Amino acid sequence: MYHGRYQPPGTRKQEPEVPKGKPALRWVVFFFVCFIYFCVSTSLWVFHGPFQSLRNYVIDTFDETRHGYLLRPLSLFTLPNSVIEAHALADGGMVSETTPIDEIRTQNFDNNDGSIQLETYNGQTFTAHIMIVDDPKRIKVATTRYLGKRGETVLQMVEDTGAVAGVNGGAFSDANEQGTGAYPLGITMHDGKVITGAGSTGKHAEIAFTSGGQLIAGNYSLADLREKNVQEALSFGPVLVLNGQPVQVPDQGYNPRTAIGQTADGKVILVVTDGRGQYGHLGASMSDITAIMLKYHAVTAVDLDGGSSTTMVYHDKLVNTPVDLTGARSVATSIVVMPESRGQ
Repeated sequence: MYHGRYQPPGTRKQEPEVPKGKPALRWVVFFFVCFIYFCVSTSLWVFHGPFQSLRNYVIDTFDETRHGYLLRPLSLFTLPNSVIEAHALADGGMVSETTPIDEIRTQNFDNNDGSIQLETYNGQTFTAHIMIVDDPKRIKVATTRYLGKRGETVLQMVEDTGAVAGVNGGAFSDANEQGTGAYPLGITMHDGKVITGAGSTGKHAEIAFTSGGQLIAGNYSLADLREKNVQEALSFGPVLVLNGQPVQVPDQGYNPRTAIGQTADGKVILVVTDGRGQYGHLGASMSDITAIMLKYHAVTAVDLDGGSSTTMVYHDKLVNTPVDLTGARSVATSIVVMPESRGQ
């Protein structure tokens, strides 16, 4: 039985409506403030906290992968340039133990096998993916289609060029740290044409392939590269293996890494490794990569760009898992493997 006071329809007191969207907006603002707090506190803790070894590791990691220009904005511009410069690699990461250009015995490889082998190697602190390309003349340097504006992912460059495989390539920078991969550093060449560094007269840390498919690496000028009839070139380093012997280089810890090498019979070895917590792995050191190259009988081997740039593509699919949460990073250059000339 109802004992309440009767109210005619339409005369009941209406509850005030809660404006729609305001609770959601409060949560958005809350998470945004938390995110800003997290970024600022993390930056200050890393670059100015009590753990100097952590700060040095972060600085060395970015410098070693040629992205030292990002350290200032990441530190909220609180890290002095003098500190960054103190960690910079001498001679762009190259070492003096490189063969002078006039001492390189020119070779011409005529490998007709055309095979590509993909293998996996498990180290203590990393997993490596190793690609062996029988014909070195299939190796080309690809650049972003948007030079001066932004980079592309390795997968995009593989698709652009009609290649069957590829890895990330050399060093790059960006104007005002905006965009990614806009400007390849050093001398970049493709099919014998100079893409960047045309006006350069000095020596750069270069990784190059001659018309005969021979891998050379060292501190070379544009005139040096032309003397050896170089067709493909980009800038990075250091040299890890020279004349079949390991080269002692500064080892700045563990990272995702990319490297390229060549055997005495011309086969090209492409290596990428994981790291920075992927699958519980710290990453690979320079000596780890050197050991892999020697295991696969490299007579010459060189470090490529690493860290978040590390990417390997084969048959339009990623072989490794890039370390960035957003996926494969856009870069300025890639080393790609073209289809066999006879169309197979």
